[in-house]
Amino acid sequence: MKEVKTKRKISFNELWNNIDFSKPSAWGVIGSNLAVIFFAIVDKLTATEVMWIYWIQSVIIGVFNFFRIMMLKNFTTKGMTANGKEVLPTKATKISTAIFFLFHYGFFHLVYAAFLFSFPTILGEEKKFEGGFYLLFTGIVFLLNYGIEFYKEQTTLTDEIPNLGTVMFLPYFRVIPMHLAIILGGFIAAAGSFFNTDTSFLIILVLMGIKTIIDLMTHSINVYTGLPMTQNP
Repeated sequence: MKEVKTKRKISFNELWNNIDFSKPSAWGVIGSNLAVIFFAIVDKLTATEVMWIYWIQSVIIGVFNFFRIMMLKNFTTKGMTANGKEVLPTKATKISTAIFFLFHYGFFHLVYAAFLFSFPTILGEEKKFEGGFYLLFTGIVFLLNYGIEFYKEQTTLTDEIPNLGTVMFLPYFRVIPMHLAIILGGFIAAAGSFFNTDTSFLIILVLMGIKTIIDLMTHSINVYTGLPMTQNP
């Protein structure tokens, strides 16, 4: 399988400056993440349970993105290379990119799942998992909402020409909060163990804080071009 790379780089400052806090959707993102923190407090969800909820949402996004790539018709491969060579916007390129994304993105989440299974021990949480209802409920709601948005996206006529590398790359922003939460979670848990303090809620705040920033950034750009919603490619 060929390794596919894209030279299209999107800076943190560019993404942050694209956020329009005057739009209701931006505050909807903030509100939904604050709601998770609220229910984590009320129902005493652990950091592991919240991270599993985020993990399943991230997997759902990855599956839809695989089909998003496969359903591309006219697209550009500007900035993309395979084995050091420029690639052409062919059907074979599209299929190989989709398969590469599926396995690469999927492998990331298999690794994170392994970490999450060990997280209760690392954080000193009780082994009994009581967040199954929230995992199932939020997973179904997220699947339905994302499915509706995906359907609208696919049935809306547009003159935009998608960039294959951008379409493949954007879901990886979902990996950042999970990656940092796992790394920082270990350090926070170690500090909590030293001071004999429960750090589960602090880890939830770290995860949801990073997640909120990433969500705001990704909601402000076009999933096909990587450009702000107000710009054309």
